[in-house]
Amino acid sequence: MTCTRFAEGQVLFKEGDPTDSVFRLLRGAVNIIRELDGEPVLLGTVGAGQFIGEMGVLENRPRNATARAASEVEVEILLPNEFLDQIASSPRAARELIQRLSQRLREADDRIVSDERRSGRAHGTNDADRQTAVILVNNAHLAAKNPWLQRQLRTPLTLGDRPFVIGRGAVAGEEPPPLQPDLKLGDTVPFRLSRNHFVIEKRDGTYHVLDLCSTLGTIVNGVPIGDHFSSDDAPLRAGENEVIAGGVDSPFVFSVFIA
Repeated sequence: MTCTRFAEGQVLFKEGDPTDSVFRLLRGAVNIIRELDGEPVLLGTVGAGQFIGEMGVLENRPRNATARAASEVEVEILLPNEFLDQIASSPRAARELIQRLSQRLREADDRIVSDERRSGRAHGTNDADRQTAVILVNNAHLAAKNPWLQRQLRTPLTLGDRPFVIGRGAVAGEEPPPLQPDLKLGDTVPFRLSRNHFVIEKRDGTYHVLDLCSTLGTIVNGVPIGDHFSSDDAPLRAGENEVIAGGVDSPFVFSVFIA
């Protein structure tokens, strides 16, 4: 196994290339792209902790898509036999791989249903309109950005259209928080993470981070938000975003990837 870095925009591998390795993404985000009638189509974005290119190894087939760095990335490169040995010897790695493949299948099914609905609504349009139609698909993933947090948040989580609340698990004697967290993380005294710390929500097609009156606030791409700051809301940009819960030296450092 070897580790290497790619700059933003650099191609890790191209569609049709022979499958001679598997990448495990350690840091950053990678866009997965296929060509349709000569035009690139974004299939999704892979976050830290995930494998890239494993399908070609499992199927012994060439690359079925292009992988391009959406930000500066660091990857671990495994030869096919190293990847297969790792999966065979590690139940956790095998489980994560199965979960990721299952997630891809589910997302593909959802996209097919969505395309069918769009096709049905556009049944009266002419061929020229259909040929020029552009379908924008939003993908958003939440991942741990540092090794400390990765011990709790091992696999990136897909964010949907509904609000996603991040908070701390209860200690003895604490009352339930106003909102039930979608992601509940452990912390110790002195607490950095509040019971309801922040929420990621989608508004008018754009993802935002809203601080939920946390004790120490939230930092989004270097900008602090919360009760003690000028705003409690920050929009997320396309690509990788950094979200820190609990101050500049907090270990709760997240990456949010928007594609």
